[in-house]
Amino acid sequence: MNTATTATVSLGAVTIGLGILAWHLARWWKTGGGGPKAGPPGAGGGGGRDPKQLIPFMAATALGMLTITAAGGLLGTGAVMLLDAGNTLGNWSLTAVTGTATPGVTRSGQKVLSPGGCAALVIYIVVLAAIWKSGGKVFHGKVTSGVTCGVMLGLSAGFSGVAAAAVVSVFNALGDKVTGVM
Repeated sequence: MNTATTATVSLGAVTIGLGILAWHLARWWKTGGGGPKAGPPGAGGGGGRDPKQLIPFMAATALGMLTITAAGGLLGTGAVMLLDAGNTLGNWSLTAVTGTATPGVTRSGQKVLSPGGCAALVIYIVVLAAIWKSGGKVFHGKVTSGVTCGVMLGLSAGFSGVAAAAVVSVFNALGDKVTGVM
């Protein structure tokens, strides 16, 4: 069984994660996500916001949240390294821009992936890799920024941390049932 990761998240990293999320949601809202009812060019757009346009980003965000809770192996190590970089960059930027302190905002009682959940995570990565292979440049950008967003938000004590706990619970239940691990 995996133990809880010892990684911590700061307000700076959460700010980066929320900034990435806000960027994607604002662009989707403004452009309409390429839906059939998008407004005419130059008219502000946004008419037919197609929720399907958010799927690559949100699927990648879930992947980032899962990898930061993997707590070990190559995935967990890579996610912790990315989180550490986000903590450093976010803390520096908040301090430089606003002059504020950047406290830790890691939630207590973190959920971790069970062995079955880890198996489900590997299968999820295989599926996303297959889709990645057929995607274009814009798709690759959505996936990369989504994973980064998920890693930055996955351990936070706020709503995003609750969302990550829900994603982990679903993967644990699914993985345990499918693989027969109880």
